[in-house]
Amino acid sequence: MQKRHVFILLIGLAMSLGMTTDGCNTTGPGTSFDLRPPPAVLSTTPTADSRLRRIEVDLRDFPDAHAINWAFGDGSTMNNKSINEGRVVSHEFVDDGTFVVQAYLFSEADIITKEPPRLLAIGELPIEVIGANRNPLARFIVREVVSDDGIDGALEREFVGTGSSDPDGTIVEYRWDFGDGGVGDGQIVTHVFERSGRYPVRLNVTDNRGGEAVQLQSVLVNSLPVAGFTFEEDANNALRFNFDAATSSDADGGITSFSWDFGDDSDTATGQQVSHTFAVPDNYTVTLTVTDEFGAQVSTSQLVDVTGSDPFVRSADPAFGEVDTSIDDVSIDGENFDDGASVRLVRGQTTVNGTNVRVQSATTLLVDFDLSGAVVGDYEVIVENPDGNSASLADGFRIVTPDLVRLTTSLGDVVVQMVDDAPITTENFLQYVEDGFYDGTIFHRVVPDFVVQGGGFLPGMIMQSGVRESIKNEFSAGRSNVRGTVAMAKLGGDPDSATSQFFFNLADNSSNLDNQNGGFTVFANVIEGLDVVDAISMVPLNGETPVDDVLLISAVRE
Repeated sequence: MQKRHVFILLIGLAMSLGMTTDGCNTTGPGTSFDLRPPPAVLSTTPTADSRLRRIEVDLRDFPDAHAINWAFGDGSTMNNKSINEGRVVSHEFVDDGTFVVQAYLFSEADIITKEPPRLLAIGELPIEVIGANRNPLARFIVREVVSDDGIDGALEREFVGTGSSDPDGTIVEYRWDFGDGGVGDGQIVTHVFERSGRYPVRLNVTDNRGGEAVQLQSVLVNSLPVAGFTFEEDANNALRFNFDAATSSDADGGITSFSWDFGDDSDTATGQQVSHTFAVPDNYTVTLTVTDEFGAQVSTSQLVDVTGSDPFVRSADPAFGEVDTSIDDVSIDGENFDDGASVRLVRGQTTVNGTNVRVQSATTLLVDFDLSGAVVGDYEVIVENPDGNSASLADGFRIVTPDLVRLTTSLGDVVVQMVDDAPITTENFLQYVEDGFYDGTIFHRVVPDFVVQGGGFLPGMIMQSGVRESIKNEFSAGRSNVRGTVAMAKLGGDPDSATSQFFFNLADNSSNLDNQNGGFTVFANVIEGLDVVDAISMVPLNGETPVDDVLLISAVRE
């Protein structure tokens, strides 16, 4: 009969003491198996909750065993160990699972016959590894509830526990305590609180092995207040208004503060009832902000038309006219104009009386002016009612020359004079001036001994808005790009692409700029401040861009 070869692997904790063997049975934590392929598991004993295992081979049936190899089933091996050092080994499993441990017993090589080591036996033993449980992590967020019609559920909240996790298993239970006596179960739950308040909401999660974790979060639940107010003109002063926030409310608490912004750059006011006197007639947006006991703020605004009782001049449109011309239908905007009112422009000892005054309404009248022989400069606009009451607007109208523009830069003033034979280009430039387009722009391109260019960008190289359609090129060989001239910039390869950007010629560029892209249209000459243009050309540069912005503060006709 063939001899039966059996050996036993014993598994236990590395710390276990007093382990004994009796044949193929074990005492203490462990499992035994038969070395005959396929291995036969003889018995099994539950092991302690540990990842470190002690594994032993029973060699009583293998007196000629000389070496042993181990494969632990998790990718780890231990090879070519002598029987003395390899009979009992310890191995720590990193992950949970069932791992088939294998042991290979070899004989000693025969140096006389030169036979290699023989495989005497193979043993296999499945080992179930369950490490110590790692507790889960409880995490939740709170979301406001909005109904399908977009109305906030002020006291209803959704609690989302999907951020919770378990590093070595699954979460099987979510329990909620909402801090108001209410409880709930589930990964995502909603809860309606009875009133506003700050509540200690607790989420308790349990994993599949009984581990627990808790998150506690203070949750503010608040029904927003309602802001509302009424106002009326003061009976004794048409510029003074009385405001009352009595229509404001808070459904589940109280309003702790009322803050008023009157829209006229004055200081804010506080209180449920306030009065405010506006400096001048105008339309003002008045805003009330209310705050409840939990700090929630809600604002509401209303337009307040302040007319006053005396005549008031707000603006003139257009606000300028060319000397030695007549200008009709200048619209004066203001308050409390009466039929029969008169209008005049005053600058020092010079007065220009308006004609054909037509009062359209208490807030608007039309007037014509004959500017023949008038002094160039800023004028005060005066409107006088038949009863002698009058109002004025300082610098409300400007009488200008047909062809001069003053450019005020951060390095000084430059005055340019329009040419008389490029009507499309000069009208285009003057319209940008009248629109205030150039105010606050920068000179974005500087090439020393060549050009200084501006008219298209705000600080930070932000493109200015309001650029109009491009214009037809009006280049003329009689207007060359020589030093001190001003010309329109345009896109390469498109002669008719000029819009708002212009440049100063720092040198005689005629041989270049007169002979490319259809020629660059010169439309003005510098008659004052060429030294300022030269100063701009000498600022520190980053490529062709000034390191520090050179501003075109304002451009006005004069």
